[in-house]
Amino acid sequence: MRLQKTLASVIVTVILGAVNATAYAAAPHHFTDKDRQEVKDVFLRQAAAATAHDIVAFEQVLASAPADQPDPIAFVARAYQFWGKPALVEHFKETFKGVWKFEPDVASIKIIPLTADVAELYATTQITLGASDATAKTAPFLVYEVAVRTAKGWRIAAIVPVAAK
Repeated sequence: MRLQKTLASVIVTVILGAVNATAYAAAPHHFTDKDRQEVKDVFLRQAAAATAHDIVAFEQVLASAPADQPDPIAFVARAYQFWGKPALVEHFKETFKGVWKFEPDVASIKIIPLTADVAELYATTQITLGASDATAKTAPFLVYEVAVRTAKGWRIAAIVPVAAK
């Protein structure tokens, strides 16, 4: 009998503790219109930084991994792949030595939340690249990106430009 009372007391304590914990837990957040605008803004900052060849600003829009986590950055294009933020930044340091313009059609941007902290972004984009103005070519792409919520706000974790021609 005593064991039953002790066990019942433990169960009640656990249940009441769980109820109290639930009452004080942070309210779950949802992907909001503000989040949608912030994802769009980080993408447009990325485009502006790339077109301006501003490697510091470009690097700042990319997600950084917490110390104990793997690097989340991926850039996959038909011609090449870059895994990790350092590799991608080094690639763009070289790319920015030539002609590089990243011009999304703002009206075409579509943002699809996957969770409260992860969203897909699609944008029809004109990309101009080449070693010089004389050799630069402009081509249409559908750019697919993944944005993640970080302690510093929304950041880009994956970039996949798909040739649209």
